[in-house]
Amino acid sequence: MNIKKCVTFLSLCFFLSSGAFASKLPNDVWSFIKSEIPSAKQRFDSVITISDDLMYIPLYPPSDKTVEKISVEYSYPQKPLGSYPEVVLLNNGYSLLKVFKDKDGNYTLTKKDDLPIKVRLGLMPQDMLTPAGLKIPESLKLTLGDLLIPSKDENTLALNKADKEKAKSPYNPVVKRNEFVLTVDFKDKKTLINPRNSKFLEVYDTTSQNPLYELKLSSMPLKILTSEKTKVALVLYWSGKNLEIIDLKDERTIATIPIDANATDVAYNKKENLAYVTSQNANSIYVISLDSMALVKVVRVDQKPSKITYCEADDSIAFYDEYAQKIYNVTKDGEEYVVQPMGTVNNVAKILSDTANIYAISRTQDQLFVFDKVQGKLLNTVELDKKPTDAVMFGTKLFILCSKEGYMDIFDTIEGKVISREQLSKDGFYSKITLIPNENNILITGINAKNYLLYSLDKMQIVKKQESYIDVANIIIIDKVQKL
Repeated sequence: MNIKKCVTFLSLCFFLSSGAFASKLPNDVWSFIKSEIPSAKQRFDSVITISDDLMYIPLYPPSDKTVEKISVEYSYPQKPLGSYPEVVLLNNGYSLLKVFKDKDGNYTLTKKDDLPIKVRLGLMPQDMLTPAGLKIPESLKLTLGDLLIPSKDENTLALNKADKEKAKSPYNPVVKRNEFVLTVDFKDKKTLINPRNSKFLEVYDTTSQNPLYELKLSSMPLKILTSEKTKVALVLYWSGKNLEIIDLKDERTIATIPIDANATDVAYNKKENLAYVTSQNANSIYVISLDSMALVKVVRVDQKPSKITYCEADDSIAFYDEYAQKIYNVTKDGEEYVVQPMGTVNNVAKILSDTANIYAISRTQDQLFVFDKVQGKLLNTVELDKKPTDAVMFGTKLFILCSKEGYMDIFDTIEGKVISREQLSKDGFYSKITLIPNENNILITGINAKNYLLYSLDKMQIVKKQESYIDVANIIIIDKVQKL
């Protein structure tokens, strides 16, 4: 039997006998990779991501080989794993294939055709999310097994021509429809806007006031949380029990995470790249890793959590139970989560927290409630302007958007009082604050506003008011990155 037939036979035997093996790499293999590349992350399908433009596909061997200490048996080119060779073979049979782009812009693997037979006998994870349009060299096609590679067209969320025609509404005005005029402040940013009552994401850049193209989501999104670190978006939907993670570089859905009931809110742990998703009907907080794109823990509570916030300074969570109209603080005790009641607030629009306090904003009472975390009681009640709807914490200050008459109230957490109240604009109902990545600026948008506002958190004032014609429900702003 020649080598090619032997490889085919052995690979098929391995695939048929192993079935859909577990995605995660063995602990010793993963520990070795982490020791060589500390920045490496293992995705839910065991693909190894290192940065925005660098990833490795693992190949599982026909059978595990027990070794006393894992090391690199072969690499091409010959250099340490930490220097990112195209191919790495470990002494226990596992291999790593670097993904990169060829001169035509296609995802591909190494073109070297005389790789060791141990590499060619390996098999890609059969539940792997394959890069769209991946080009497999002939010498490595057996590693695919039954894995199908989607084309670029079928794997994207972008609408085709037929879908675009269906998406057009005859009731929207032709002139100025969906115009969102991006200024120089958005240079080198990618901006995706979800209009009110829409399941589409419209993609803009600074070259046009109209969307370049649209992305079609599964349903109408409730909230969209983005990770600047891994350039993904976690989408919560109004209806349905699934969360979705979208790759913002390739504009495709890369993971669907089922939960027990509809999601109600989400908070972000930037340091660990975790999302905390509440579901009041499931009495749960779901912890989602935006590195591995997977559910890592379900925190069951007696309450019905709706609004949620996270404090990095003390690694704590706070949430609001809108049924009981109570605020709770959540701390960790080892692997357990301890829930402590704080107090009652009606109709909370936003909660925030720092090391000492939890801040709850009541939309109907026009007040800010300050709770002491240690004592578990109300410290202070502060009058705000009418209809506070959103807020952001910057340093020791809370910037509170009061929507009825378009004011920004600035609360100093040290002084314990509102130190400034600035009229932003009266034209429309401004209700949403979006942080612009890597800047101390926020974007203020609203319904029927026909403008958006750029506000400097450093200067504590509007720096630009720009005419635009779109009612923004959700907005995503990330730094542009090069695709793999």
